[in-house]
Amino acid sequence: MKPRRYKLFPKQKRGWALLEDPALRRILFDGGARSGKTDVILVWLIKEALSRPGARVLVARWRLDHARTTIWNLSLKKILPPGTCGARYHESTLEARFPNGSMIRVGGLDDAERVDKILGDEYLHIFINEATQVSWDTVTKVLTRLSQNIPGAARKLILDCNPKGPLHWLHQVGVQNILPSGADAREQKPLPDAATWARLSWTPYDNPYLPADTIATLEALPGVMRRRMLMGEWCSNEGAVYDMFDPDVHCFDELPHGSANWRRLRAIDFGFTNPFCCLWGAMDGDGRLWVYRELYRAGAQIADLAEEIKAAESGHFATVADPAGAEAREFLNLNGISNEEAKNDVYTGIQAVQKRFMPAGDGRPRLYISRDCINTIAELYDYSWEEPKEGRNAKEVPKQDRDHAMDALRYMVMEADRPREYKVEGASAWRDDGAAAWSKYF
Repeated sequence: MKPRRYKLFPKQKRGWALLEDPALRRILFDGGARSGKTDVILVWLIKEALSRPGARVLVARWRLDHARTTIWNLSLKKILPPGTCGARYHESTLEARFPNGSMIRVGGLDDAERVDKILGDEYLHIFINEATQVSWDTVTKVLTRLSQNIPGAARKLILDCNPKGPLHWLHQVGVQNILPSGADAREQKPLPDAATWARLSWTPYDNPYLPADTIATLEALPGVMRRRMLMGEWCSNEGAVYDMFDPDVHCFDELPHGSANWRRLRAIDFGFTNPFCCLWGAMDGDGRLWVYRELYRAGAQIADLAEEIKAAESGHFATVADPAGAEAREFLNLNGISNEEAKNDVYTGIQAVQKRFMPAGDGRPRLYISRDCINTIAELYDYSWEEPKEGRNAKEVPKQDRDHAMDALRYMVMEADRPREYKVEGASAWRDDGAAAWSKYF
């Protein structure tokens, strides 16, 4: 069976030309929903598989179930029905195999064992769909397998997405062509391979086959959703929980002089499919909290993460951890990372973080984030309130979407604000030092 002719519209033809250019090895198609960017990538990858014997192509999303539903069932099989050009679809492995020995594999990046299996092969092309859902660390890991040599073919990493906030790593890498810094650092480093990158921005208006009612639905979206999903803009999130966060005010490059003797804290939010997050913080003599390191990783075992935490820095830390992870907390306690259950009143914790971001009596905030904590900073931009619903408690509720660093940050701030008790030498009573050192800054 021969494939049906896929007619490209003008914007897709521009995208095809970028995909065909052998000098371009890293390509980003970003923009609004239903604009046709994913389909043209898949058509081009099918063409590559059919024309290059033995080629292996990886098409991935963050979650396997989403990859199976959207890429495998709704897109790939629709563009190239089973049997067309001899294509055989293997459901158990999510592989489309061709008579010339080529293969297109569909996979998810949300499980360590699955990723290891995927990375057991070398690939000619790798396409990551909805790449904003994937971390920069995961992309760099996957890139190590972009190494299959096929005569006459140029290996390519292809990314597509709907936009997020302007400090997302994908905006920095794919649009600005700088290494991810997490904020507007004074010295942004260009990508060493910037000359091989290309970017094409899309909107639904580019797709002449899109029904009018679909356009109308997108035009009716509120605020930031309309700007992102219709206009394809990388913009900050309206309704952000921490709308007072300003990288020019709250971000730092290095801990101040004398920080070696500051009180140290750690806060942990557990996760496997969703990212695990550990934050390191230091409290200066005026009670200001400086978050200076993060460990943010999905698909890793707690035993491996524990070793990374211990290897990162020695010394005494007041460590608090996710109250929902009793077994994981106990494992850490038994393996040299003493910790307590974190306070998890979400709304109170959010208020505490907001208060620290606000200027104190001397005009300075009491919470700072290292520019190296790129995932924490990205979440600060995207962490937003749910839309109000009838009958909901008057307290606002944050969206529970990629909020793992935000949970850890709340735990740390609540621990930093907790009155501390210590035994005074020669005394029979405990003394509460509370917040005496910095209460004047409220």
